[in-house]
Amino acid sequence: MSETIDSVYPDFLRTGLGKLSELDSRRELLTLFSALEHFRHDLHQQETGVGILGVTHRYVTGLNLFRSMGFWLVNPEDMSFVLTLASPDGECAALQRTVDDSVKAGRFGNALRRGGHVMFGMNEKDGVETGLLHALTLSSQAVGMFCGMLHREAAPTQEVAFSLLSLLLGECSDALATLRKTKQLTNQVETLTGLLPLCAWCKKVRNDSGYWEQIDKYITSHSNTALTHGVCPDCKTNFLSGMTGKI
Repeated sequence: MSETIDSVYPDFLRTGLGKLSELDSRRELLTLFSALEHFRHDLHQQETGVGILGVTHRYVTGLNLFRSMGFWLVNPEDMSFVLTLASPDGECAALQRTVDDSVKAGRFGNALRRGGHVMFGMNEKDGVETGLLHALTLSSQAVGMFCGMLHREAAPTQEVAFSLLSLLLGECSDALATLRKTKQLTNQVETLTGLLPLCAWCKKVRNDSGYWEQIDKYITSHSNTALTHGVCPDCKTNFLSGMTGKI
């Protein structure tokens, strides 16, 4: 069940990373581990992809790396990327253009192969603006994409923040894939436990599109069940008696 996220840990990421450069940083490291555990908990309280991305956005904001960022989810029907969450609102169009250019240039494919982030530069009137592209993947299967435009001044703990970013996005990917799989299984169970329009003569099933198809094909396409074929005793007897009559 979705809950309102009121954890203090996203804000800690902003202040705690700066303390890692101090001599005694054991306390900060322990709190960072606690922050990651709370992040996992917050993720799995969500029931929608938007909710998962909302939690991830808040924690990533705590890294204080990006002036703007966006999350794209893969549309399973046509495998296109759909901008699902971005901030600030006025940067949505610019982020979309950046991602479109990055996909065409092969940067997303590179990020997917590397399993991490890919940096890129954008020519601006007053200099070069640096961005970061990160695939949201689970077992090399893309479930989405993250793009962020970095602040012009690099943070002292930027490399540590990049490592934490990969951890956060990895957990986000796992939560998204788990949610998608759960919905697929739920739909399959609902389909197979509901009423099936079955032809009384040929035993074909009417599918969701209104077309009639063989029942074995329908079952395999709507579940993880693998069908095998055999001959029941009645059919075997009838078949053999028919063969005997012909001999």
